[in-house]
Amino acid sequence: MWKVSASVAAVALVLAACGAEGVDDDGDIDEPDLGADEDLDEDEDTDDTDDTADEATGDGEELLIGRISALEGPFAASAEDGERTVQMVLDEFGGEVAGRPIRTIVESSDTTPETAVDRARKLVEQDGVSIIHGPLSGGEGAALADYAKSVPHVTFVDAASGGTATTLDDPAENYFRWHSEGAMWTSPLGTFTVEELGYTNIATLGEDYAFAHSNVGGFMDSYCAAGGEVAETYWVPLGESDYSSVIASLPDDLDAIFVAVGGSDAVDFLTQAEEFGVDIPIIGGSILVTIDVLSSEGDVREAAIGTVSSGPIPPANAEIPDWQAFQDDYREANPDGFETPTLQAVLYYNSFKSLMLALEANDGVVEEDNGESLRQTMSELEWESPIGGLSLNENRQAATSIFIYEITDTGEEILNTELVQQVDGVQQGDTVWERLDGCP
Repeated sequence: MWKVSASVAAVALVLAACGAEGVDDDGDIDEPDLGADEDLDEDEDTDDTDDTADEATGDGEELLIGRISALEGPFAASAEDGERTVQMVLDEFGGEVAGRPIRTIVESSDTTPETAVDRARKLVEQDGVSIIHGPLSGGEGAALADYAKSVPHVTFVDAASGGTATTLDDPAENYFRWHSEGAMWTSPLGTFTVEELGYTNIATLGEDYAFAHSNVGGFMDSYCAAGGEVAETYWVPLGESDYSSVIASLPDDLDAIFVAVGGSDAVDFLTQAEEFGVDIPIIGGSILVTIDVLSSEGDVREAAIGTVSSGPIPPANAEIPDWQAFQDDYREANPDGFETPTLQAVLYYNSFKSLMLALEANDGVVEEDNGESLRQTMSELEWESPIGGLSLNENRQAATSIFIYEITDTGEEILNTELVQQVDGVQQGDTVWERLDGCP
């Protein structure tokens, strides 16, 4: 085996109904159909839940799992893709675990920490869940990990958030993250930029929130250690759509620019980079040139070609049997999905399946002991995911392989992602990265 904006107060959706194409005709990543009335009052709760529970054959007590997913805001398309892969896991298990039918309540968030915590409180205090799966975004993850300390009987399994502090800064004993984090995703890329690409004078652009702080920090740390210099740093709010002033102010003598934005913001940046004539190489943060961005119909193509980036999942064509099999399963299960699953979809899948495997190994015991045995079982769990072996360290944080790749044009409709280098066993560092304005 291979090693390695006001939001609706509580929006639930039927997981199996996720099926938007991902991008609209104007090149923007689509907002998903949340399955709720457009005129829903902000104070009205909707508790529609996953269809799979109704089809489950288990005769044990129903197991309720709360989920928080960023179905509003710049990462909505990726979150919707994550819903697809969670449904894949539920289907694999027949909608039950250890004889207990699974019922999920999905709360929509907007990537803000305040909303994520508000949704979590609702799930715990109103719905009475003992397990929460989520969120997607870095700031949300750090906030939920802090909230977790106040509800020690609830087990939290991170879906896809990548802020370093979540599992490094006084980590909560009931918070588990089955994927690597943003600084780990770009640490090998910083060294590669100097030693292999020969770029030693760059600018950086990042969105001003926890994940991008980590993504930029991990890159800068290794880049600067290898001898690189940072001429300028730019920070913009999450959800920024206008990058013209940043592009206009780029210094003239740069070798390249490192860009840590994602989702619809990445579409906007790449479109404007082409429109305003950015003529230096772009080094991609881990969510700049993902499949949801490359599948957009905006003018991202020319700007994206030649971009080198890195992250925790392999390119689509990587010759890894488990990865290829997973992509085949994803396409079969999701004909309206992307050509290959998004980064967030893979992380949603791995994290939710980790939870289900732990529940299975623990015979479905959760409420009887306030989740203590489940958390012990999860701490000791090891399994082979589609992207390699997964296990947790003492902070309940996974280490994974990191893949450096380049975007190339092979004449196909969607640009090709070509594997350049694989770095195995990347561990979390010891620094909680915050906003940097130069080399650390």
